[in-house]
Amino acid sequence: MFMRLLCCLLLLAPALLTVPRLADADAGAAVATTNVTARLVSEVRGVVPGRSFSVALVLDIRDGWHTYWRNPGDSGQATKIIWSLPAGFTAGDIEWPTPHRFELPPLVNYGYANEAVHLVEITAPRDLQPGHRVDLDAKVSWLVCSDVCIPENAQLHLSLPSIASAAAGATASAATLDTEQAALFARAREELPSTAPATSAQVRGNQIVLSLGKDWGGTLARIKSLAFFPYDDGVIEYAAPQALTASPGAVELGVKLGYQPPTTGPVRGLLLATETDGNSERTVPLEIAARLMAAAPSSAAARTAPAAATPQFLPSNRTTGTAAVPALPATPVPLALLLALLGGLVLNLMPCVFPVLSIKAIGLVEQAKKHKAAVRLKGLMFAAGVICSMLALALALLALRAGGEQVGWGFQLQSPLFVTLMVYLLFSVGLNLSGVFEVGGGLAGLGDGLTRGDGYGASFFTGVLTTLVATPCTAPFMATAVGAALTETPLVGISIFATLGLGLAMPYLLLSFAPILRRALPKPGAWMDTLKQVFAFPMYASAAWLLWVLAQQAAALGLGAALAGAVLIGLAAWAYQKAKVAGPKARAAGLITALGALLLAVLLPVQIARMAVPAPSTAGSHAAATEADGWQPYDAARLATLTASGRPVLVNFTASWCLTCLVNERNAFGDAAVDQIFRDKGVTLMKGDWTNRDPEITKALSSFGRAGVPLYVVYNGKPGMAEPQVLPQLLSANVVREAFAELPGREQPSRGLRIRDLPSRDSK
Repeated sequence: MFMRLLCCLLLLAPALLTVPRLADADAGAAVATTNVTARLVSEVRGVVPGRSFSVALVLDIRDGWHTYWRNPGDSGQATKIIWSLPAGFTAGDIEWPTPHRFELPPLVNYGYANEAVHLVEITAPRDLQPGHRVDLDAKVSWLVCSDVCIPENAQLHLSLPSIASAAAGATASAATLDTEQAALFARAREELPSTAPATSAQVRGNQIVLSLGKDWGGTLARIKSLAFFPYDDGVIEYAAPQALTASPGAVELGVKLGYQPPTTGPVRGLLLATETDGNSERTVPLEIAARLMAAAPSSAAARTAPAAATPQFLPSNRTTGTAAVPALPATPVPLALLLALLGGLVLNLMPCVFPVLSIKAIGLVEQAKKHKAAVRLKGLMFAAGVICSMLALALALLALRAGGEQVGWGFQLQSPLFVTLMVYLLFSVGLNLSGVFEVGGGLAGLGDGLTRGDGYGASFFTGVLTTLVATPCTAPFMATAVGAALTETPLVGISIFATLGLGLAMPYLLLSFAPILRRALPKPGAWMDTLKQVFAFPMYASAAWLLWVLAQQAAALGLGAALAGAVLIGLAAWAYQKAKVAGPKARAAGLITALGALLLAVLLPVQIARMAVPAPSTAGSHAAATEADGWQPYDAARLATLTASGRPVLVNFTASWCLTCLVNERNAFGDAAVDQIFRDKGVTLMKGDWTNRDPEITKALSSFGRAGVPLYVVYNGKPGMAEPQVLPQLLSANVVREAFAELPGREQPSRGLRIRDLPSRDSK
């Protein structure tokens, strides 16, 4: 080491004359916020052209508070640096020191307490001229948390002189190192992980298993415990125990899969290996990029088998008196298929579906007298339309989730463009039922009037329409089935969605093939046309409701585009109907007008979508409305704090486009007796609004095995009550009252909490 240092000094001899100028280096002024003091520190006293050097972002953190690692865990936000550098300079990524594990049941986070030193490598250009000042500016933002989370930021500056050097090499030389900062950088580098030997990963049932093979050599025998910190969010369930198993020549670490299991490799992250030599122990951070092997065959036994009784490095979050997310066992595939069938059947009774099937069923009475065989074929075509559209929805949903998107049932209604097109469709159906226009003769059904008479294609389209109008609804049994579909293999998931479609189509299929059921329907007559016109108004109401949903998602410009498009749809319907009874020239003009209006109606919202009209901010208008009715926006960190202190909490996961949610809220939460219980018992009310896409709410839904809303979760604050209670999807005031009935009254009602005292959703 001495000889190397001597050689470096000899090489640097011509540059030593410049060393006195290094005293002019600006160490970087510290910026103090409420909870953190931030500063930039350079490892070198001057910048050499073409050389790389390290700069440290040092965060001195207030006692009892912490900042976050690159993957913050269940909640939080990683520290970020945005550099403003002179021309030709480049900055590398943050080199993250080994994080600590912070438990706030049911959450587990990764981050830093007391001090965090983040190293970044800066490279100077080769044509840098000596004798100039080099100004490094960084805009740094971080989230600092204790029992609440506060986003903070600072504008930091560091100034260094540029110097000449005759030494070769790409890194800072000994002559330019700042000896006063040597201890800081040495300590920071000790916290950086080294590269681990080859590691493999495999998904087995509901676990991901990391395998340490023969490449680890003698290290395997010394490993006492392991802990895995993934780089990517959602790979594991952070609070789950990590089970270590050892066998001759191999060590495996099993961790429960998270809401976003890996599908392609490698699985990247940090392994904390605790080694022992019999007399002492040391913990070594190791960076792994585990090759993802083919998944082991899935079976019901594998999915439900408990972890082996082996040493566990990480403790469970099952602490008496705290609110924990339940470790839900996987739903057996046969049960999931049965629930999907029942859910599809009940879905026919939902307000958004019933008018469609009612008109279609009544139309069977008239058709069955003339073409009994055709009725059966049309029933099959209707079922094919339902099942095919359900499969298309399933494929899109599974593909998006495989690509890393956090989506669930009803995800398409989180798109303002899709909602606008649904408004057009329902409005067009209403116009058809009202008699504004007719494409074909007869009363063959709702979809038939929009296609070509009473043909088979019309029946198929009606099935597609039935699926579309069903997506805003969630029926009993559906939630468990759809949740299972999104956690099983793609083939099983598609089968569950197909069974859901079969259940939705089954009533019409039974009517098509069972004459005895058709005889129970009323006899045809003039009343059928009247009923057809009456059923137009639920379609108009549905369109108006979706316009209200759109108002929650898009700015005024987006809502105006949809209203203008509806006017154009009405113009197209009127022009088309006039063209049917007009002469050849007038017919051509009417058809051109109708087609032009339709095209403009579709292009208008598409163009608005391209303009990226922002939705109203959750922390703005919606938060104000939520505060007014006593509901706080969903906040995982705040929820954990409340449940840990024994406060009763009701979490309502909902969406503006979920009709079932709106009905439940009116029937259950609008009840005066329920509201009085909330006040008397001091129940904190939280609302997870999923109207627009929200990854945090998707994660929360997934933790309960759900893929959509509604979901109602009660943390009742009773001593020894570790698990939350999930309420039924069809909610009543009695169910809510019973959930809190045994709680004593509290002096401090939840309505006293103010939104401005809570961290915003963006701060977690």
